[in-house]
Amino acid sequence: MLSKLLRYWKSQSAANRKAKEDIAAVRSLPLQEARQRALKLISDTRRFRIVLDALSSNHGIERLGPLTKDFFRRFESVVEINGDFRVSRQYIGESSIRQGFVKIGSDFEDSELVVEPGVDRVFIVTDAEHKLDGMPTIYHNICLLE
Repeated sequence: MLSKLLRYWKSQSAANRKAKEDIAAVRSLPLQEARQRALKLISDTRRFRIVLDALSSNHGIERLGPLTKDFFRRFESVVEINGDFRVSRQYIGESSIRQGFVKIGSDFEDSELVVEPGVDRVFIVTDAEHKLDGMPTIYHNICLLE
């Protein structure tokens, strides 16, 4: 029994190390590479539903950082078909979880994807207390879905 438990813990820590390495690799991508990879990824209609036309009016877009603003000037919404990732012009507004942050979407269950006003760094938040450790841009965040 103890050996099974130790093997389980060891496999979990190996999986955690791999996940941290993958996140660090995405975080370190140059902007152009992250943008290209993200745009290629969301163009896969088997995995994502994107809306490019009929852009809704949302003045909250003006509060976003320059790269995030450009993203939402191009896309009305991007939704992962068999996943929880979704961003939309319609979601842009005050975060209900992190005061002073702008919500741009969600990623899993009760999380929000948020940015600070005027800044492109994207954070996944589930509460108001935990340390923030986000991705440099929305494109980097999308690359995590590869």
